[in-house]
Amino acid sequence: MWETRTHREEQTVELGRAIGIILRPGDMVFLLGELGSGKTRLAKGIVSAATGVSHHDVVSPTFTLINTFEGTFPVHHADLYRIQGDAVENIGLEDTVDQGGALVVEWAEKVRGFGSDPLAVTIYHAEDADTRRIVLEWDPSGSWDDRINRVVKSWQERL
Repeated sequence: MWETRTHREEQTVELGRAIGIILRPGDMVFLLGELGSGKTRLAKGIVSAATGVSHHDVVSPTFTLINTFEGTFPVHHADLYRIQGDAVENIGLEDTVDQGGALVVEWAEKVRGFGSDPLAVTIYHAEDADTRRIVLEWDPSGSWDDRINRVVKSWQERL
């Protein structure tokens, strides 16, 4: 587990970029947190860095459910805000990873029993309106451990 804070939306996007740089095919990033916590900002950075698409072009797929961005490999960005109950199982999240892409999921609280090695990122409102407390959790015996350590090091160098 690693915890940090961001103090502006731009910093949240930058943290997402640091994660996006280490993203690879088959990865799953589960974004958790309440409405307005910054999940979409983090997703913008992740998708942008992983695909080369401008973060301004990464919009939350609230109504389309999944957007796909092409880069060296496809990165699928899902938003489950409007999905209820078992409907999550029917939108094809598993297929996105099985086809060689990476998956970033907003409102991942709704995903059950999917993914054996996800990076879980929980975003909390903090002491003021612009500050976020961001907690990254992963299986230390899984594929994320070495890569996240690179994110932590690069992030600490920026601060």
